[in-house]
Amino acid sequence: MTPDTIVIGIGNELRRDDGVGLTVAQRIAERNLPDVRVVNGISEPAALLDVWSGVPRVVVVDAVSGPGAAPGRIRRWAGPDLESTAVVSSHALGLAQAFALAQALARTPDELVVFTVDVADTNHGIGITPAVAAAVPRLVDLIVAELTR
Repeated sequence: MTPDTIVIGIGNELRRDDGVGLTVAQRIAERNLPDVRVVNGISEPAALLDVWSGVPRVVVVDAVSGPGAAPGRIRRWAGPDLESTAVVSSHALGLAQAFALAQALARTPDELVVFTVDVADTNHGIGITPAVAAAVPRLVDLIVAELTR
């Protein structure tokens, strides 16, 4: 049976702040929310197409970097917003490109919401930086509110 909602944490915990999506998704999983499945460990957005196909509602959490990034800043995007975003992903294929590919292949979820956290350090190493770690509890609360609306 397909769950009503999937929360997807994207990232790599061996690349410092890039692991924030995984951390947030794990905290959501610990809440055991009804009809919510958590998928963690996706390191490249292209893999999303297999995970979210046929799911009514998907929430994705990912780290972003680029010009104007403010470590710890949380942003919310709806699927169509991704088409015009200038946010630079920490991955080879960003969420905007993965969403465009999903649209072309008719493999988008009915509703897609993406939460991003601006990051400071995606170098090799374990542990997220203090500014990004401080955003985690607030982001978990935002996602839980999104899921229970």
